[in-house]
Amino acid sequence: FLDPVYNFLRSSCIEVFVATEENDTGGRGRGAKPHAIGQVGLRCVHCKHIQRNRRANQAVSHPSKTTNIFESVRNYQRIHLEACEYIPSELITQHRELASQPYRKIHLKYIKLYFAEAACELGMVETPNGLFFGAPPNTSGKPSDKLLAIMCIAENPTASEYKQLRDLVFPKVDERLQNSKFSHVASPSTRQVISNCRQERAVFVYPSDFPVVSDFRFVLFHQFLPCRPPKSALSRRRTKPDDWDTLSGLYCKHCAKAHPGERYQKGMYFPLELESLCDASFSGNLHCHIMTCQYAPLATKEALDELQRLAAEHGVITKRNAKKKFLQKLWKRMANYYPAPWREE
Repeated sequence: FLDPVYNFLRSSCIEVFVATEENDTGGRGRGAKPHAIGQVGLRCVHCKHIQRNRRANQAVSHPSKTTNIFESVRNYQRIHLEACEYIPSELITQHRELASQPYRKIHLKYIKLYFAEAACELGMVETPNGLFFGAPPNTSGKPSDKLLAIMCIAENPTASEYKQLRDLVFPKVDERLQNSKFSHVASPSTRQVISNCRQERAVFVYPSDFPVVSDFRFVLFHQFLPCRPPKSALSRRRTKPDDWDTLSGLYCKHCAKAHPGERYQKGMYFPLELESLCDASFSGNLHCHIMTCQYAPLATKEALDELQRLAAEHGVITKRNAKKKFLQKLWKRMANYYPAPWREE
């Protein structure tokens, strides 16, 4: 299935290895990335015994997903192969001769899938910390149905069984997961927390927000109430915001319940402009407070933690446009929360 060039790289140049304390390749090593003990990586068989600072770039890589393995192989071929002084000259010559020959063209997406599925057959599994061996390997001596399907589609994309094979190779994407909605895969306690947030009235987060915002962000901002910003919040600004008189900050509702009537306690946050609210560090500060707040329910903390973990496990990346639109609506609600003072004309 693979052309002679890729077969040559797999058989003569690259090997799979498992990271240990002895073969440490993390830190600032050239061609290496930080890794965890037990993580699976790829490395050059010819310079693996050489000190890191003497290796050419891309000597070692730790793909984060099986679908990234092919890219690591290509980076090795493009960057490391010709630069590595420890690869025998006859192998370099052999690679050049193979690369100069014409071969049957196969779309790269199928080669990428082939590498990914081949890794799965070896027992590799994807985790938030990279690839690890953890699944039973295919010891039958025969390719799996999925691997055969990949080769069949690549050989004849117009075959009558194409649609059936395509569904096997390219499973349908769960749109709920892509939109960071995890109720259907979360634990019962997390589902209950999400359900409670949808039923309880909140000042800044509305029921209409739920379908278009991630579960994590919906639950997080549901934990905050309005509060008047103190004048000290202006200490770093030269001018007062135009909406200062109507602007509200965010106050942890659990701290507010524990300290009724008290002002400017821990758990109060005062973004004075939309840019501050949209800053990733601001959401991080809110999340950090809830996770360490002695008054916040344990179920809420565990739900936020699980929602973040599910996003990492499923490789979900928050859509910037959806996040931005939600925070823009949130800012309008905060900026116009308090009534404007009456002024004589």
